[in-house]
Amino acid sequence: MPITPSDHERVLESIARLTEKRDRESLELCLIQTMFELLPVEDIALYRVEDTQFGLLVRVNPEGCWSAADAGDDPEYLMPIVNDALFAECLHQRQMRVESASPRIGRYAFPILHQGRGVGVLCVESTRDLSDDRRLISGFLRIYQNYLALIDENAHDKLTGLLNRKTFDDRFIGILLSSRHTGSAKEQLRRLERRRDNSGILSHWLAVLDIDHFKRINDTFGHLYGDEVLLLLANLMRRSFRRSDLLFRYGGEEFVVILKSVELSNARNVLDRFRQVVELYNFPQVGQVTISIGFTEIRDLEVPTMIIERADRALYYVKENGRNQIRSYEQLVVGGALTAPQSQQLGGDTEMF
Repeated sequence: MPITPSDHERVLESIARLTEKRDRESLELCLIQTMFELLPVEDIALYRVEDTQFGLLVRVNPEGCWSAADAGDDPEYLMPIVNDALFAECLHQRQMRVESASPRIGRYAFPILHQGRGVGVLCVESTRDLSDDRRLISGFLRIYQNYLALIDENAHDKLTGLLNRKTFDDRFIGILLSSRHTGSAKEQLRRLERRRDNSGILSHWLAVLDIDHFKRINDTFGHLYGDEVLLLLANLMRRSFRRSDLLFRYGGEEFVVILKSVELSNARNVLDRFRQVVELYNFPQVGQVTISIGFTEIRDLEVPTMIIERADRALYYVKENGRNQIRSYEQLVVGGALTAPQSQQLGGDTEMF
């Protein structure tokens, strides 16, 4: 049944609620929940598309709501688009396509476009004919696409295309909140104590990367080549890290990587492999460029500035001891090269907020 004039106020309220969102995840969730409330559908889901693969972002049906942002840290759920003929046809033709999911349920696919390419698919399943609702669905998708473009532009560094400093602040706090477990501070501190003896534990890690002698590059070759070094380094980062890892340009020649759900040894190996990739890369005109890296574990019971300070201290140690290296703050403390402040030593009652 199409939207009647009496539903106009609900639609306007839904649009207002949608445009209140300031990050991609909440925008996507609000879009799907709103359309599920307004339309006669049994299931509605939003998929992202990357090259020739697609993965589920958000799904709402009578059983509840599922979001990839809350389901885990390593999105290994991507599948080839060719596995779904409806999605493939929808993206190829750049228009809504429909098929019969069963004798009584229709399955509709709507393409989501950005700069002329398909970046997502909205999939709707309904026992009713949605022909009269297509304009409403398309209207919501246009609002979503336009607003998503604004969010992405504000979230990314204009030169490198990596996430920017403001986005880092927002994402980092979100990670700390989502990873914080229930229970008393003493119980969590005991868990941290046990984790120190278990090298196989999966943790999040924050790494700060800094280009060695970047001022010399700008002074010798000019800022145009300096900017090219930043851009090429960002491209190397995108190719070297996992899709689930978060990559930021923190400011100037400094970058931040958040590695999700890896062991200490794997974190060190991944970061050191990237250091070697940069060292071996031939930057046009400039030649060899090296980077220094300091990293630390992201713990549940700390304020963000405390974690960033640890990674910075490890980075400064590298800068003062030869550069073109990678060092873990925790290992530097264990080895006696650095001394942990009293507030960061195990046994304090630090609270995050």
